[in-house]
Amino acid sequence: MANTEVVIGIDIGTTFIKAIALDRSGHEIYSSSQRTFVDTIRSGWNEQDPKDWWSSSCDALKDITSNVNPNNIKAIGLSGQMHSPAFLDIQDQIIRPSILWNDVRTSLECEQIYNSLDLSILETVIGNPILEGFTAPKLLWLKNNEIDNFEKLSTFLIAKDYIAFMLTGEKSTEPSDASGTVLMDLNTRDWSKEVIESLDLQHLSLPTIHKSVETVGKVSIQASQLTGLLAGTPVIAGGADNAAAAISTGSVSKNVCQISLGTSGAVVQTTTKPVVDPNLRLHTFSHCIEDRWYSMGVTLSAGGSLSWFADKIVGTSAFHDLDEEARLVNPGSDGLVFLPYLNGERTPHNNPNIRGAFLRIDSSHTKGHMIRSIMEGVAFSIRDVLELMETLMPPAEIFVVTGGGTNSELWSQILADVIGKNLSKVITNSGPSYGAALIAAVNTGWFQNIEEAVQEYVTLSEYVTSSTEHSSFYEENYRYYKNSYENLK
Repeated sequence: MANTEVVIGIDIGTTFIKAIALDRSGHEIYSSSQRTFVDTIRSGWNEQDPKDWWSSSCDALKDITSNVNPNNIKAIGLSGQMHSPAFLDIQDQIIRPSILWNDVRTSLECEQIYNSLDLSILETVIGNPILEGFTAPKLLWLKNNEIDNFEKLSTFLIAKDYIAFMLTGEKSTEPSDASGTVLMDLNTRDWSKEVIESLDLQHLSLPTIHKSVETVGKVSIQASQLTGLLAGTPVIAGGADNAAAAISTGSVSKNVCQISLGTSGAVVQTTTKPVVDPNLRLHTFSHCIEDRWYSMGVTLSAGGSLSWFADKIVGTSAFHDLDEEARLVNPGSDGLVFLPYLNGERTPHNNPNIRGAFLRIDSSHTKGHMIRSIMEGVAFSIRDVLELMETLMPPAEIFVVTGGGTNSELWSQILADVIGKNLSKVITNSGPSYGAALIAAVNTGWFQNIEEAVQEYVTLSEYVTSSTEHSSFYEENYRYYKNSYENLK
């Protein structure tokens, strides 16, 4: 290890900040995870202090450099949660905590944006619905509700870009995160002057948009002292968490679909041009690859639903025990249906106000039924997204699953059976931090491009085979699930 070239990938997640060290053979030789915490101000209002992102990043990087020779670290690639801004004043100081991607306080501001922009701009420039989790509505919320803070606002940086700034002193971003602000033109991959002026945000000094594989700066002397990294180490733009995760699973071509079961659930399929849903139910974002985009549908509370039940209802962190209880319950949960709308829902409803529910519950149902119905309800939500995507683009041939929820063989089998697809899993490392490391590897010259890095480092294996044995139970519950939204909204 002493003479091995290494790249670092660091992911600024919602619940963890994870850094990994990757060697020339693609092996993860060391990793460090630091817990982060969300401050739920009230229902649907979620914040984090960007200074905590930086503190935890320093801890993770210090752990890496205590176990990996800093002289061997050739570059650092970045990834992180989308949409969540660090609000900075003219002195580059934090003005207030970040309003997170899963915060839904900005419904009025979303309506304000819809009223300010022509439908043609939404379809051809932004390519997305205007949702409460996105960045631009948060800026307008600040203007409408915290005018003193808004008047101090000079710029904003999305989570990973704030870490890049703290490492280098340079304010930057890249297309996959910039497209999640709804201030970037999807076609030119530059800030949209028309959108920014329509929202009266032209006074902001927006960060430079780099290509994902470009160097945005070098580690400063001050950051070196805090992290153990050598001053002058290149810092690479990287990518948003879903885009970086897609790289780590090989989802860089149109025949591969990535399904993630993290805190939220996401279905990601790469395209060679922006594919925009006429009804704006899907997201369309720039990929980390220059001539690629990806369509994405999101369920806000996937693994988050099971974590809620474990933490708040059962009072346990032993997810294996939850698995075992759910395994004892019949497929279909004996009619119990869970709607995973704990923080509103994105795809396909785009409704921040809908809330979750257990439906058709009766006295025969047990804790195990509730656990299994949560797993099934999240799988129904994923199927809902897939069915919408398949109306707009050719279906993928390979379905790759990732995220903490897929560590459960039971949940993975439920998902395969509900969507009727065989599922593959990455047998090499995966996740946004690994994708960020691959982006850094391209920058250092290990590979000519991201596709070459994926071909060399990412290996898939068949993980779960879909079975029709229980399809009748799932079909009935899925139809009930679909029909229930109209009755509850």
